[in-house]
Amino acid sequence: MSLIDKLLAGTVKSAPASTDKVLVRVYLDTGGHVTNVTIRKSCGDPERDAHAQREIMGMRFASKSKGAKTSHNWHDLTYTFHE
Repeated sequence: MSLIDKLLAGTVKSAPASTDKVLVRVYLDTGGHVTNVTIRKSCGDPERDAHAQREIMGMRFASKSKGAKTSHNWHDLTYTFHE
């Protein structure tokens, strides 16, 4: 590799790599079941984003009560890939 090739190779920026985290917004029903998941910040790989959505849809969280009524709300969640 010539000197000019080496110098030019150092100036080329690579595409941003995917991260190991996806930020999602999760809607929980009154029983703590996930009923909707939307991507708020992608990891950069659509297949991994879809995997995170599928995994989260199968999760269940403790239900939260507000006084005599049960709460169902949107919550932000960070999903981390473990390989």
